[in-house]
Amino acid sequence: MPRKIYPPELEKYVREHFKTLTIKQLAPKIREDLGIDITPAQLKAYTHNHGIHYGRAGKKIDAQRLTTPEQDAFILANYKGTGHQAMADLLNEHFGTSFTKEQVKAYYARNKLDSGRTGYFVKGQQSWNKGLKQTDFMSAEAIERTKATRFQKGQVPHNGGTPIGTVRLRQATKNKPHSHPYYWEKVAEPNRWRLKHQLEWERHNGPIPDGCMVTFADGNTLNYDISNLLLETKAQHAVKNRHHLHGSDIETGEVANAMADLMIATTAAGQRRKKQRKGRKKTE
Repeated sequence: MPRKIYPPELEKYVREHFKTLTIKQLAPKIREDLGIDITPAQLKAYTHNHGIHYGRAGKKIDAQRLTTPEQDAFILANYKGTGHQAMADLLNEHFGTSFTKEQVKAYYARNKLDSGRTGYFVKGQQSWNKGLKQTDFMSAEAIERTKATRFQKGQVPHNGGTPIGTVRLRQATKNKPHSHPYYWEKVAEPNRWRLKHQLEWERHNGPIPDGCMVTFADGNTLNYDISNLLLETKAQHAVKNRHHLHGSDIETGEVANAMADLMIATTAAGQRRKKQRKGRKKTE
């Protein structure tokens, strides 16, 4: 592509005005005053090729400043606890400017200003519209637009409405990768679920007694048939796990429970005898 040739008067014009104007400011001025169509990128290359340097190198350009020194002082005095939109509103009201939320956000970041606001609700914090009617903070037009997306009486949300009695399988999760899968049944609204095998046992035998639990005789946590459900105390369950006493059906499971009871009784008796011996030694 041939090199673009500019008229000689352009160099004189650029050298004169580049002392005070930036590339972006000078390019449109050249088109306006000289009628020469040149983009900022082309002008940048032109100044480089002709050895023309900005007359205020190393100094900030006042025309590029977002704020004035007075506005800087105002922000520094008020930024604590003031968010981006709130600060933009304050500046615009105080100085008659038109700052946007994005400009203030960039200013905070550039000057490392932390308002201290996290965007989270804190305990005890009240919503800004508490005690207000909808008409106090919304226009009639806005209220009318909300009617299209309001929940109607009796409407069920798209992510809810699972019927009571629904049974679902829940597998192991990332937080509990070694947990067993179980079936769960929805028992009440809005989202109350219980283990299916517990419900099945209670439907045949009544509430599970305190201190007891329902386990699977064959060890299969997905087989919640009543013929496979075994009631045992938490103490029996702990002893059976400790000594690997597991059955394969109801009969062997009950035998394992009896063995666990025997171990519990033997341990308790041994502890009593030990306590008695200590008592006799103290009296001698």
